[in-house]
Amino acid sequence: MKTLLIPLLPLALLAGLVAPALQAQGESAPAETPQRVYFYKIGFVNTGTVLREAPQARRVEERLKSEFETREKQLKAKQAELLEIESKLKSEGDIMSQAARRKLERELRLKLSQLKFEQQEFREDQNLRRNEEIRNLQTVISAALKRLGDEEKFDLILTEGVSYVSDAIDVTPRIIEMLKDMQDREATTPQ
Repeated sequence: MKTLLIPLLPLALLAGLVAPALQAQGESAPAETPQRVYFYKIGFVNTGTVLREAPQARRVEERLKSEFETREKQLKAKQAELLEIESKLKSEGDIMSQAARRKLERELRLKLSQLKFEQQEFREDQNLRRNEEIRNLQTVISAALKRLGDEEKFDLILTEGVSYVSDAIDVTPRIIEMLKDMQDREATTPQ
């Protein structure tokens, strides 16, 4: 089991500081100072690793990919069409009439402007959906963290903003296993 138990000696430290001060003043320290040792069970979870390796995260990526695949293909087709117009303009531009050349240049600018707008809209829609799915996934991960904390009696489980974590308290693999088990149960449960 990878956990770290940290002993805290608040009363012992206090007694260790107070007793010498009392002796210096000529007073005696209490004969028996009660000492208590507190142990805290602490764990750490690397959420970046969980978001990469959890089966729910992979399922989210697959769902998003399939959801936006058609639009992405349409954008690529429009991009290819623009490249064709541009190629035609370069290869045949010198032999075209000036009116035909201007018409083709105008068409190219218009389609390029439309494509840029559609690409921006696509990225925004994709980011909104990804953020929505990540929020839902974070709820599932939080539930797994809470369950692990309750079942294994953790006092504290840290996630981000930690400078160093030893393998002894890294519970990331256990969270990923819990998420895999949850995924397996969902897959076998009739809906």
